Amino acid sequence: MRARIVMLAAALAGGVAGCGVAQPGITNGAVSGCFKSLPAARAAVHDPHAHLIGVHRLAADQVPSRLNTQPALPGEADTTVCAVAFKGPFGAGQVTGARPGAAGTYAVVLVSEKKLVVLASYVGDHLPHNLRGRIV
Repeated sequence: MRARIVMLAAALAGGVAGCGVAQPGITNGAVSGCFKSLPAARAAVHDPHAHLIGVHRLAADQVPSRLNTQPALPGEADTTVCAVAFKGPFGAGQVTGARPGAAGTYAVVLVSEKKLVVLASYVGDHLPHNLRGRIV
């Protein structure tokens, strides 16, 4: 009986230790800070069947350079924003915050990390080059 308890304790300890192992490409800073932004981003794409393909935290002042086709963020933005990427298709006018007439396969919705409001969106047939490796 004692041997079973020791084996069970060792198995449990090994399983718990495995939970703390970092996974390649996924970091707490990239995802956990943006968890609360997912409902706002999902609502912005107006398609419950769009596939969530990734989330990434960005410094607000880096957004214009990361989204080459996107202008600076409007109004008073947080110091960090959450870029939430979806795969569609997305028609013109379907994604809140996107440029008029923008349509394509991908949508990236930028949500303020603290206020949880949609600041801007990008829609196109390709993920913006600077975000491809950053989206998990």
